[in-house]
Amino acid sequence: MDWSSAGEPLTPSTDALLTPRDLARWGRRMGVVRGRAPVVGGDELEAARVLRLVLHRLFSALAEGRRPRRADLEALAHDHASAAGAAQLAPADDGAWRLTWPAADPRAVRFAVAVDAMALLADPARLARVHRCPGPACGWLFVDTSGRRRWCSMSTCGSRVKMRRLYARRREAERRQ
Repeated sequence: MDWSSAGEPLTPSTDALLTPRDLARWGRRMGVVRGRAPVVGGDELEAARVLRLVLHRLFSALAEGRRPRRADLEALAHDHASAAGAAQLAPADDGAWRLTWPAADPRAVRFAVAVDAMALLADPARLARVHRCPGPACGWLFVDTSGRRRWCSMSTCGSRVKMRRLYARRREAERRQ
């Protein structure tokens, strides 16, 4: 989903979660869904989209040095509590223990996102690296693990801005001749 500079979702044409199948597919790509994808209904798709909006507002506020809205913090806390209540602790391949949900639970993707968001909020070092892309009509959020990153992606926003600057410099040079 692309976002306006005001933090509002832009046109549905940029939304990757248009159908329940999209949510299940995204969950598989993120490694949350393994094996057969759960049957996700329209209600769960809407709940996931609401959580996405809540998280965008919350982490945008933090990235901009503002305090998140109380309602957004409460919404995340509610989804996190529901996730923890429905989860089982299971050993991971790396020796750690993680929350997991039954493979058929259609809420698993949303629950995993809520748990990861809460973990990010609890990690001040990682939280300080959350940035909002300054690209025009982008507004994506990202965690800058390198300490040097400015754009959500160099292949999209970074490249576009660099090309615009190059074009402007060439145009200015031609104007001066």
